[in-house]
Amino acid sequence: MKFGICLPNFGNNLSREILVASAVEAEKLGYDSVWTTDHMTIGAAHPYPYGKILESLTTLSYIAAKTETIGLGTSVVVMPLRPTLLTAKQLATIDFLSGGRLTVGVGAGWEPTEFRAFGVDFRKRGKLLEEQVRLLRVLWSSERPVFEGVYHRVRDVIFSPLPLQPGGPKILIGGNTEKAVRRALALGDGWHFTGIPFDELEERMALIRSSGRSGFVVSGRLTVKLDPKARSEETRSGSGERRYVVGGGPSEVAEDLSRYARMGVEHVAVYLGDHPLEKLLAKMREFVRDVVPSVG
Repeated sequence: MKFGICLPNFGNNLSREILVASAVEAEKLGYDSVWTTDHMTIGAAHPYPYGKILESLTTLSYIAAKTETIGLGTSVVVMPLRPTLLTAKQLATIDFLSGGRLTVGVGAGWEPTEFRAFGVDFRKRGKLLEEQVRLLRVLWSSERPVFEGVYHRVRDVIFSPLPLQPGGPKILIGGNTEKAVRRALALGDGWHFTGIPFDELEERMALIRSSGRSGFVVSGRLTVKLDPKARSEETRSGSGERRYVVGGGPSEVAEDLSRYARMGVEHVAVYLGDHPLEKLLAKMREFVRDVVPSVG
């Protein structure tokens, strides 16, 4: 299992210093990747933790310039809120300038108030996302792209330079539902869940196994409370979905992560909590030193 870090581009402790220091430290410690979280606005009913957040792609571009080798990821871009060609160009630019280090997580979104603010029909977000993913593939594969869809019509344009990775970065499609997994199997290079409980994960993994897809990446984002006083628990997301939070000392955390690994999860983007700089860096070091070696 590979481990990335969810960067603190949101939350009460947000600052330029903590973003840069955590990314640089993650690279130094040997983490596989760093990931930004995407919201551009959020409903007033959900002020924390995403009420205070930096835009994910400009943040990732900045972090790319502060690091050398560590992978870069988005967990996940709410694509239906964004102009597809502009976003494709931004992502291609990050991949080009970073030396091909980008993985793109995309999702349909979950917060209706956010969609109303952007003037996007919340009910059509799934179909729009599916077409956007198809268009990303076309734009990242040809400097003279041609695409005809329901929401997009592209012809007689030049799209250059292409991403450094041939065909573009890997696209992981986010969401915990069966529908999200089917969408990922049909259109993505992999699936990216958020805090999925084990029983739901087993159902999704059975679907993935039955598909016969080879090279399909299973990646997840997990909140980890690395604290001997904490315990793993099930909570609810802002949209009401079940969420599993990993908690406990190093051995307890490693036990839960090992269970995810045995079920077929290849990569985890770890969110260690909303902490001041020195405490966050200490948690990152403790995770690498005391948890990762015990994950089997």
